[in-house]
Amino acid sequence: MSTQHREYEQEQHKLDETVAMIDAEITQLREDIREATDDYVKQVVNYNKAKDLRYLEDHGREKPYFGRVDFMKDEVYELDKVYIGKRGIVRSDTFDSVVVDWRAPIASLYYSGESKDAFYRMGREIVRGEVTLKRNFAIENGKITGIYDGAVKETINREMGDPDDFLQEGFIDEFLAANLNQANDSRLKDIVATIQSEQNDIIRAEKDKPLVVQGVAGSGKTTIALHRLSYLIYNYQDTMMSKKFMVFAPNRMFLAYISEVLPELGVDDVQQATFVDWAARLVKPLLPKGWRIVSPDKPLQLFFEESQDERQQEIARNRLRFKGSLDCRIALEGYIDYVIEKKIPFKKLSFQYNKTKQVFSISGDFIRQSFMEHFSNMPYHRRLDALRKHLKQEMNKQLFSHLREKKIDLDKTGLAKFEKMLEQILDTYLTSFPRLETFAAYREMISSEELLRKLVPEEVSDATIRDIVESSTTLLAEERIEAEDIAPLLYLHHLIEGMNKAEHFDHTVVDEAQDLSALEVAVIALATKRHSLTIVGDIAQGIHSYRGIHAWEELTQGIFTEHRPSYYTLSQSYRSTIEIMKCANEVLRLIQLPETVLAKPVLRQGEIPVLVTPASRSELYKGIARRVEEFTAEGFKTIAIVTKTIGASKKVFKSLQESIPEMTLLSSKDNQFPGGVTVMPAYLTKGLQFDVVFIVDVDLYQDNEWDAKLLYVAMTRPVHRLVLTHLQGSEMPLLRELPPELYQSEAN
Repeated sequence: MSTQHREYEQEQHKLDETVAMIDAEITQLREDIREATDDYVKQVVNYNKAKDLRYLEDHGREKPYFGRVDFMKDEVYELDKVYIGKRGIVRSDTFDSVVVDWRAPIASLYYSGESKDAFYRMGREIVRGEVTLKRNFAIENGKITGIYDGAVKETINREMGDPDDFLQEGFIDEFLAANLNQANDSRLKDIVATIQSEQNDIIRAEKDKPLVVQGVAGSGKTTIALHRLSYLIYNYQDTMMSKKFMVFAPNRMFLAYISEVLPELGVDDVQQATFVDWAARLVKPLLPKGWRIVSPDKPLQLFFEESQDERQQEIARNRLRFKGSLDCRIALEGYIDYVIEKKIPFKKLSFQYNKTKQVFSISGDFIRQSFMEHFSNMPYHRRLDALRKHLKQEMNKQLFSHLREKKIDLDKTGLAKFEKMLEQILDTYLTSFPRLETFAAYREMISSEELLRKLVPEEVSDATIRDIVESSTTLLAEERIEAEDIAPLLYLHHLIEGMNKAEHFDHTVVDEAQDLSALEVAVIALATKRHSLTIVGDIAQGIHSYRGIHAWEELTQGIFTEHRPSYYTLSQSYRSTIEIMKCANEVLRLIQLPETVLAKPVLRQGEIPVLVTPASRSELYKGIARRVEEFTAEGFKTIAIVTKTIGASKKVFKSLQESIPEMTLLSSKDNQFPGGVTVMPAYLTKGLQFDVVFIVDVDLYQDNEWDAKLLYVAMTRPVHRLVLTHLQGSEMPLLRELPPELYQSEAN
């Protein structure tokens, strides 16, 4: 503990000095912003000072920093002792840096600097040297309660053997362990004090390039992505605005769950939305009056509730998978080519100069080549505008060449007359070029078996096309579209009109990306400047069989063909204990998914999962109620009771309501995550974490890829305890090979 650390007195003295300086800064800031002013510049300065004051009063004084790194610079042999906090703190009188912001270049040493090979970048300059100390502090109310000296790899090498082997075994320092062992409340927390080296690489990666992160459950994907936003805003505030950053999350409840961590990271005005909420606002003006979008929750009932018609599931899966696929993108792009090839005649353009009776012409081949080659990278309607301008230039070129040859000068009236004539000729000629309307074009494509067959790759079967067309036509006849129609409509609108650049994001985070379709990610990329995207997810948690990304190659080789993304894999899990992750990994081993990375839990021991097999439903509910009371008494704050379906959740909630009065039932319509004891279906637990998780009726999860992913998601939510239940006599297809030493079996 801290009081036994050899440098405790010196470090406490340093902290006292820092807090005293902060108190002086608080007094000065209060004086500065008290003065009213009409000067705009002073108002802006005072606004920033007010933000600084709020941070110092609310957080800075209580815990001004969390780490220290000592760095011996090469060549000059100067030792920098740098204290690192959530925000930088500078003395207003001397402008000396007292605490360095965790996002600053030198702070990267705290996260990734390793002995003699350490360096950090200052603009174009690289500063090299040796990290001689990395230290963590636990501070409460201005007092140091823990000092933890981090292990530098070279030190480990001297003491433990090869450092990489040691770290791969799941090395976890004492400071990180202390943070992970805390109980969870109803919101996501920042991790600035415990960012690990591989996480730091992602946070500080190049900004103008897509990032795709495959991270196992509990690897901190969401938190890393949000910290990356904070890092980019801090370091590129001259070229990027936080209000033009966007975070896409899987549902509104998850957005509420992550919302409070952003202000703590100094990010106050980032946009947040689900893809459907954001994209629906863009697509509604494209729909005929009175048309509506079917709730995205409807497929959840078809695919996640029991006793559904298998043929209807197959039809819906074929239709919904196609609408989000790369094959659909090929069809949409092919539709524009089809219009150009079949509906534009590319006739010769002729006109006459009446004064000399000279006839001029532009060949159809010249017009076709101009349209097909010179303007091929433009949206369809912009190509028409560009072609019109190009033809007008060519017509002017031919006429004025003729006038020079004939030595004819046109006066102002003659020029205006000729200009009007050209416009009329072009108006008439371009009537043969169809103007496209996005929704009508999409409806034509998706409603014609014959046309769709021409546009999609041969690998798409005739039967699949028939399912797509027939079921889409039925939906359209009711003047409705579904959520999966939104991305193809927006992509087609981009091909026809182009995206509004004024509304583009400076940077976009896509969380739980495996549950978006490839085409949805393509639309997001179109709306993001310079392909500055951070895309995080886990293929093993792709629970939506009817949509979603099956392999990251759909993005890395399908969507980002011109801008090759950086690809990262995070295999270390920081959420669950070793005992819980060993059980969860066994579910993935059964189905052997491609691209699946099994989670490596940090060396954090805990209770082994409990498998409860009551004799009846009444005993099951009594057992859950008793255990919830025991876990609450232990101090656990968030407890989830997870069922496979929303129907089952309602039954469990009704049966436990009297025994656990503070319990909350959650569905896909809920916008807030309340914490405490909650009952919810497994598919809603994505991205969330709890102290304790009960998984009710594990026997209902069948031996197939999608049920395995669903069960894996539920099993990887708890930080501390996992309880599995099934009635006596029932089989457990996905846990049939679970080694008995990995769980504790109890009757109730």
